[in-house]
Amino acid sequence: MRRTRGVDGHELGAMTMALVLNVGLIVVSVGVAVAMTVPDVPVRSLYVILGITGLLVPIGSWPITHTLWSAIDLRVRPVGPDEAEEARVWLAEFRGTTSTSL
Repeated sequence: MRRTRGVDGHELGAMTMALVLNVGLIVVSVGVAVAMTVPDVPVRSLYVILGITGLLVPIGSWPITHTLWSAIDLRVRPVGPDEAEEARVWLAEFRGTTSTSL
């Protein structure tokens, strides 16, 4: 089963969603951390914690952002007859049947 709809740029949309989510999270985290620790901001600790966060959060959020982008793409560009037929054929092969009717 395909993860994308076979359209150029589908992964770019999912990647953009992930980028916006992750950069927004880091910016808000920096703002909150600095606001809570003024006047003695622990810069080294913030670098370490936010660096680890910057590496782990994208890995954990990838399935969410990819699913969200797929949902947006399906809403904006509904499934056409060709894609529906392709899905029927794939489902029939997956179930081990020869019929393409659902």
